Amino acid sequence: MLLQLENTNKENINKLLNFAKQNHLKLSMIDDNENNYFLPGKPLTAAELSQLIENSRKSGSIRMEDAHTAIRNSFDAG
Repeated sequence: MLLQLENTNKENINKLLNFAKQNHLKLSMIDDNENNYFLPGKPLTAAELSQLIENSRKSGSIRMEDAHTAIRNSFDAG
């Protein structure tokens, strides 16, 4: 889970940190600029990240030509 903290204050951040501690959740800062991002667990390797991107691009995608061919074949529209 990736969290972006916006419009918050020190009290709310402390609540988040206390919640994480009570529930044994590890928070790690992965970006040290004006936007703070926290990601539990270890970061993805380059190979894992590439595979995740490739799988997400392929999921639910079909070329338009393939879709037309599948429709034509299904309805014998040759």
